Amino acid sequence: MKTSSTTSSTTAKDPICGMTVDTATAINVERDGQTYYFCGEGCRTKFKALPAGKPPEPKSGGCCG
Repeated sequence: MKTSSTTSSTTAKDPICGMTVDTATAINVERDGQTYYFCGEGCRTKFKALPAGKPPEPKSGGCCG
């Protein structure tokens, strides 16, 4: 008998590098009432360095490392 578990996963786009991330496991930051999700600490650090209210200009796909 084959069994499978159904897991509902939600994704978001990293606002710095454009990578798609799983919101259940991604690093995140709350800013201006919105939660932003990141592929890693490097992208989160870059985001936190931006002035509040200034939306980042994401790169097109892929991780920036």
